[in-house]
Amino acid sequence: MFSIDKYIVSIQTNLEKHTTTLVKELEKIISYKFDDAVDLVDFSVFTDPTRFELSIMMFSMDRNANEVFGENLTDKIFAGSVEVLGVTSYYQLQDNQQDTFWDFYDQNDEDLAIEEQQLFTEWFIGCWEKVGGKEFNLPVYIGFHDETSSYDLQNAKFIEDEEKWI
Repeated sequence: MFSIDKYIVSIQTNLEKHTTTLVKELEKIISYKFDDAVDLVDFSVFTDPTRFELSIMMFSMDRNANEVFGENLTDKIFAGSVEVLGVTSYYQLQDNQQDTFWDFYDQNDEDLAIEEQQLFTEWFIGCWEKVGGKEFNLPVYIGFHDETSSYDLQNAKFIEDEEKWI
């Protein structure tokens, strides 16, 4: 039998397996010297709930919501985007559980989506804090692709996406 709690605990267990990978990539990002045209750093989580996969990209952005690629960059100055976490499985479902699981998911889809996003965000925050993210010198956010809010990692709160560009 499926339950929201068991499902979330299983995701949490799977995410923990990828913590070391995410931390290593975040350590690299923390060490970057960003181009002067970069006003903020925006992490975007891409999920595929039908395959139980997620990936994370980092984008260097200006205040006009444009990605900054920079000109005349050197190996010491960064601008652009980088994959922080490649396609990663966050839940395993046995073939013989498909019908039962999807019935459960359909009955709880709104609650599950909220729980999943909260869990992914909290996991990322924990990794960010492990690498000293609070000392990062640019505004930095994490959000989900095609969503309208982001988590402000410096001020520890959710904001509407438009607020990033003010």
